[in-house]
Amino acid sequence: MARTAEYSIKGYLYQFLQYLMEILAANEGTKITIEGAIEDIDVAAPGLTTAVQCKYHEQAEKFTLGKIYKPILLMLEHFSKNSAPTPKISYRLFCYFPEQSGTRSLTRQELDIVRATTADTLKGIVDRIPPGVDYDEFLNRLTIQFGPSTEALQQSVLASLKAKGFTSDDVDAIIYPTAIQRIVDLATRSTVADRTVDPTCFLAALRDVRQVTFTRWTRELATRAQIFQRLRTDLKFSLSCNSRGRHFVIDPTKIADFDADIVKFIKKFVERYSSKYLHDNPPLFTITGAYDVGSLTARIHDAGLRCADGLVGGAAFRVTELFRRPMRRRKPFALEFSLRLASRSAITQSDLTKPDDLFLVNVLDDAWVHRDVSVHKFDIDRLSDLEYALQMRNEYA
Repeated sequence: MARTAEYSIKGYLYQFLQYLMEILAANEGTKITIEGAIEDIDVAAPGLTTAVQCKYHEQAEKFTLGKIYKPILLMLEHFSKNSAPTPKISYRLFCYFPEQSGTRSLTRQELDIVRATTADTLKGIVDRIPPGVDYDEFLNRLTIQFGPSTEALQQSVLASLKAKGFTSDDVDAIIYPTAIQRIVDLATRSTVADRTVDPTCFLAALRDVRQVTFTRWTRELATRAQIFQRLRTDLKFSLSCNSRGRHFVIDPTKIADFDADIVKFIKKFVERYSSKYLHDNPPLFTITGAYDVGSLTARIHDAGLRCADGLVGGAAFRVTELFRRPMRRRKPFALEFSLRLASRSAITQSDLTKPDDLFLVNVLDDAWVHRDVSVHKFDIDRLSDLEYALQMRNEYA
């Protein structure tokens, strides 16, 4: 199952990489859509639209016709309803099979074999193709392109980005991962128009990116070591400051084993960044949604940490109580509390509690986001990624 999941992730990444390559190779006036109206990628140039279907077959030992029945039939079905010479639509099957390269066409005999399939999963598509289709014209418009491996395609993308004038260090650590994440975001939008980009505008927007954004896709990228190193370097100064307002806003719903790991994560952070006399501004951890913050407070207490939760009289919440500074004693050392904890929805006076650093974990936006605040975004599915980025562990796991 783990191997199957890995291949599935690679399949998605392969499509995202090819989409980015289409953007990088596009001529002026071209519009490109991911999850298009026709296929995985629609490349609409003046006078011609190319519908690209991406298939990743790392598990296959070799190419066989049977592996591409479905994409061929889907393309044929679309052609049967859109075969007019204007606007002209061509079809490209971009696929990876080990030991295959170059391009090939499909013969009429091979197409007839595909059309004759009796597989239950494909028969419905065959039945939707009306009689009288000009199969020869369809074959003239169809190209099968054998793409490189995921690793090789990534290297081509990196080289193409550098050829566009981006510096090598920025490409590896910032531009490339940002481009992939923006494509992921595009792919999830609901309308075709929202999933369509002008390549010139897409690349121009990348030139304004200055900060690393860690996402769950980072682990799949060829430059993940450079991404992590840049991220750790960027965070080093703020993490080294003794007195600094650090707010975490965490959505736990997509983090594996969150309930089992969150106390250990908080304890590690506190021991590293909020455990000395000069650490007079404890970090705030806020949890979104319906998570039981009260129970978490008790668990943190049982783990040997004291935290401020903003409660007065055991029930009433006061933001001033949450954000007051802890009492401290130098000798013998004592700190009244070393962290703050609350439900994010409980804090409504964001203008009075602006942090120096805002860590958004699986959260797209927040009221604390401000031009004077350093915002660090993480889209993760395990807390160990955050531990490594925040220099709480030396080895990436």
